[in-house]
Amino acid sequence: MIDVVQIRKDFLQLESGSAFLDSAASSLTPTQVVRAMDEYYLHYRANVHRGLYSSALRASDAYESGRAAVKKFIGAEGVHEVIFTGGATESSNIAVRMLEIYLDLKAGDEIVTTVMEHHSSLVPLQQLAKRTGATLRIIPLEQGTVRLNIVKAAEFITPKTKLVSAMHASNVTGHINDISELALLAHKVGAVIIVDGTASVGHVPISVRELGIDMLYFSAHKMLGPTGMGVLWVKDQLLGKLEPATWGGGMIERVTEEAASWAPVPDRFEAGTKNIGGVIGLGAAINYLEAIGVDNIHEHVAGLLGGAIKQLEEIPGVTLYTELDTDLNMGNIAFTVDGVHPHDVAQILAQEGVAVRPGHHCAQPLHKALGVSATTRASFYLYNTVADIEVLVRGIKKAQKTFS
Repeated sequence: MIDVVQIRKDFLQLESGSAFLDSAASSLTPTQVVRAMDEYYLHYRANVHRGLYSSALRASDAYESGRAAVKKFIGAEGVHEVIFTGGATESSNIAVRMLEIYLDLKAGDEIVTTVMEHHSSLVPLQQLAKRTGATLRIIPLEQGTVRLNIVKAAEFITPKTKLVSAMHASNVTGHINDISELALLAHKVGAVIIVDGTASVGHVPISVRELGIDMLYFSAHKMLGPTGMGVLWVKDQLLGKLEPATWGGGMIERVTEEAASWAPVPDRFEAGTKNIGGVIGLGAAINYLEAIGVDNIHEHVAGLLGGAIKQLEEIPGVTLYTELDTDLNMGNIAFTVDGVHPHDVAQILAQEGVAVRPGHHCAQPLHKALGVSATTRASFYLYNTVADIEVLVRGIKKAQKTFS
């Protein structure tokens, strides 16, 4: 078990005494991460891979140390497989653009994704299908559950399938998908599989090699790091076959008046000046998480989820839309309260010092599949406690009383 009392001291925002249950939107940031970024901005602020003076060399070393930290954290084969971006949304769009060229998609080809997807994954795929004439197929949920219908997945992924895209864990229900099975199905027909790890990386243990996938992307701000910082991992065997989706300084080998050639990987995929402080912050966040152990964090969160689910199920009029098997839930509880709009629930909870998120959580197709237009979501992480559950329950009961 982790020492939550000690951990909470690293998160100054918690000194207010509020119950922060919105980590699925953006986690809090420990002082260690902020200090690492401050150290860069205050003492060795410089661009990377360009200057030969001491601060520039130090910045380059710190930047590449961040890449090495990501490589180890997700179980990649090499540091060159790690590409830094401006966030998961940018990673998703870049991945789709690169694969559009590589796969040479056309009418008759099929793209397969899931009804769970975040809009940042789904919409780029919709646009890809629109541009190429390929057909987009959506794997549904198992009837009456929050889980993906794997039987349907096996039916949907056919020799016509060129690309499979799925999230590792739902940002709404918390359910952790069987990505390894989807990867096997995709590779059986020669398709490429992309995985959105935004909700899961830093919350549950993950190894890209064990999952058997081709691409993974995620954001730093969901895992104790800064905003505006993302990662796109691409398997070595695929990486060398892809063309850049963005062009500019830093990714060039040679330019003439007529043409250009690209630098070696990963530089060819990192045009312009990247978020250097963000990379350093991400590296610090990974170091923090590894010191505690992501498996220990998941065990702690699973314990909280079990208690929270039990108490919420006992409240009349509360309906849960969440994965009830806490081992298969990365940390979310989505729910509705009869007669009270999710935004009103969140407003009452805010008055009680509880931070949650109401709405469709950028997953409107999933909510339609669940039969609701919106939910209130409480999401747990390493700094949450049983006391947070207690104030959540009190706040829900107050919302019921207020709107009765």
